[in-house]
Amino acid sequence: MTAEEAVIAAYKGIYFAGRRAEHTPDGQRKPILAPYVTEPLLSRMLRGIVALRATGRFTWGMPVLHPFDVKIRGQKATLHDCQDDRKTGQMDEKTSQRLLHGVEKTHLVATLLLVDGAWKVSTVEQVRQPCSVG
Repeated sequence: MTAEEAVIAAYKGIYFAGRRAEHTPDGQRKPILAPYVTEPLLSRMLRGIVALRATGRFTWGMPVLHPFDVKIRGQKATLHDCQDDRKTGQMDEKTSQRLLHGVEKTHLVATLLLVDGAWKVSTVEQVRQPCSVG
């Protein structure tokens, strides 16, 4: 696996790990996320899950990821993602009613750090302007 492929795999991994962590009791979430995420994103994700679950909601669906413009400089990498979130959102835990839906062309920029030989996502920020895929 090339360094670029490893960066993209780590980025994609946060979405699957986040979903698993969301349906796991509080004390067991950090070990699920830690292989993919480092600070400050790790604490942000853990707080976000607690806040979401406190409202009786959880997320549904999985975004369609379109990572591009991967740049690696030493032990730091950045990538852009033009996500299609239309088949994702938040759902009421009791009624299973889908309350929120995502949108397409969500432009995100992720920063990853090489920690103990593994790429981990440290920040993910949304860019105001939508992106275009391809």
